[in-house]
Amino acid sequence: MEKRYKVFRWLFLFFFVIFLTLYFSGVTGYYEYQNYQKMTMTEEQIKQFEQDVKDGKEVDVKDYLKNQTKDYQNGFTKVGVKVSTGISKVVKMGVMKVFGTISSFVTS
Repeated sequence: MEKRYKVFRWLFLFFFVIFLTLYFSGVTGYYEYQNYQKMTMTEEQIKQFEQDVKDGKEVDVKDYLKNQTKDYQNGFTKVGVKVSTGISKVVKMGVMKVFGTISSFVTS
Protein backbone atom coordinates (compact mmCIF):
# COMPACT_ATOMS: atom_id res chain seq x y z
CA MET A 1 0.00 0.00 0.00
CA GLU A 2 2.86 2.36 0.83
CA LYS A 3 4.42 1.78 -2.61
CA ARG A 4 1.19 2.78 -4.37
CA TYR A 5 1.06 5.92 -2.27
CA LYS A 6 4.62 6.86 -3.27
CA VAL A 7 3.89 6.28 -6.97
CA PHE A 8 0.69 8.31 -6.74
CA ARG A 9 2.51 11.10 -4.90
CA TRP A 10 5.28 11.30 -7.51
CA LEU A 11 2.79 11.27 -10.39
CA PHE A 12 0.74 13.98 -8.71
CA LEU A 13 3.87 16.06 -8.14
CA PHE A 14 4.97 15.56 -11.77
CA PHE A 15 1.60 16.66 -13.17
CA PHE A 16 1.43 19.56 -10.72
CA VAL A 17 4.82 20.85 -11.91
CA ILE A 18 3.69 20.55 -15.53
CA PHE A 19 0.50 22.44 -14.68
CA LEU A 20 2.44 25.21 -12.95
CA THR A 21 4.83 25.52 -15.88
CA LEU A 22 2.03 25.85 -18.40
CA TYR A 23 0.07 28.19 -16.15
CA PHE A 24 2.96 30.58 -15.58
CA SER A 25 3.94 30.55 -19.24
CA GLY A 26 0.39 31.61 -20.06
CA VAL A 27 0.23 34.23 -17.31
CA THR A 28 3.56 35.79 -18.21
CA GLY A 29 2.53 36.14 -21.84
CA TYR A 30 5.04 33.75 -23.39
CA TYR A 31 2.60 32.60 -26.07
CA GLU A 32 1.47 36.14 -26.85
CA TYR A 33 5.12 37.16 -27.22
CA GLN A 34 5.78 34.31 -29.61
CA ASN A 35 2.78 35.34 -31.72
CA TYR A 36 3.96 38.96 -31.62
CA GLN A 37 7.37 37.87 -32.93
CA LYS A 38 5.70 36.07 -35.83
CA MET A 39 3.59 39.15 -36.60
CA THR A 40 6.66 41.40 -36.49
CA MET A 41 8.49 39.20 -38.94
CA THR A 42 5.44 39.28 -41.21
CA GLU A 43 5.32 43.09 -41.11
CA GLU A 44 9.01 43.24 -41.96
CA GLN A 45 8.46 40.90 -44.89
CA ILE A 46 5.56 43.06 -46.14
CA LYS A 47 7.74 46.18 -45.94
CA GLN A 48 10.53 44.44 -47.84
CA PHE A 49 8.07 43.28 -50.50
CA GLU A 50 6.65 46.78 -50.92
CA GLN A 51 10.15 48.26 -51.16
CA ASP A 52 11.16 45.75 -53.82
CA VAL A 53 8.01 46.57 -55.82
CA LYS A 54 8.81 50.32 -55.56
CA ASP A 55 12.38 49.67 -56.68
CA GLY A 56 11.08 47.77 -59.70
CA LYS A 57 12.75 44.51 -58.78
CA GLU A 58 11.35 41.24 -60.01
CA VAL A 59 9.37 39.87 -57.09
CA ASP A 60 8.12 36.42 -56.25
CA VAL A 61 5.80 35.98 -53.28
CA LYS A 62 7.55 32.74 -52.35
CA ASP A 63 10.69 34.72 -51.55
CA TYR A 64 8.85 36.61 -48.82
CA LEU A 65 6.83 33.83 -47.26
CA LYS A 66 8.40 32.14 -44.32
CA ASN A 67 8.35 28.36 -44.28
CA GLN A 68 6.07 27.51 -41.34
CA THR A 69 6.46 23.74 -41.50
CA LYS A 70 8.78 22.16 -39.00
CA ASP A 71 10.43 18.79 -39.30
CA TYR A 72 10.06 16.92 -36.05
CA GLN A 73 11.53 13.65 -37.28
CA ASN A 74 14.37 12.11 -35.37
CA GLY A 75 15.47 8.60 -34.48
CA PHE A 76 12.79 8.12 -31.87
CA THR A 77 9.95 9.17 -34.13
CA LYS A 78 11.17 6.95 -36.95
CA VAL A 79 11.31 3.95 -34.61
CA GLY A 80 7.88 4.91 -33.26
CA VAL A 81 6.42 4.99 -36.75
CA LYS A 82 7.93 1.59 -37.59
CA VAL A 83 6.62 0.05 -34.36
CA SER A 84 3.19 1.59 -34.92
CA THR A 85 3.08 0.29 -38.50
CA GLY A 86 4.09 -3.19 -37.33
CA ILE A 87 1.45 -3.23 -34.60
CA SER A 88 -1.14 -2.02 -37.09
CA LYS A 89 -0.31 -4.86 -39.49
CA VAL A 90 -0.50 -7.49 -36.73
CA VAL A 91 -3.81 -6.17 -35.41
CA LYS A 92 -5.27 -5.97 -38.91
CA MET A 93 -4.19 -9.53 -39.65
CA GLY A 94 -5.67 -10.74 -36.34
CA VAL A 95 -8.99 -8.97 -36.94
CA MET A 96 -9.18 -10.36 -40.48
CA LYS A 97 -8.60 -13.90 -39.18
CA VAL A 98 -11.23 -13.51 -36.45
CA PHE A 99 -13.84 -12.19 -38.85
CA GLY A 100 -12.85 -14.80 -41.45
CA THR A 101 -13.43 -17.52 -38.89
CA ILE A 102 -16.76 -16.01 -37.85
CA SER A 103 -17.73 -15.70 -41.51
CA SER A 104 -16.94 -19.37 -42.14
CA PHE A 105 -19.15 -20.39 -39.17
CA VAL A 106 -22.01 -18.22 -40.42
CA THR A 107 -21.85 -19.44 -44.03
CA SER A 108 -21.66 -23.15 -43.11
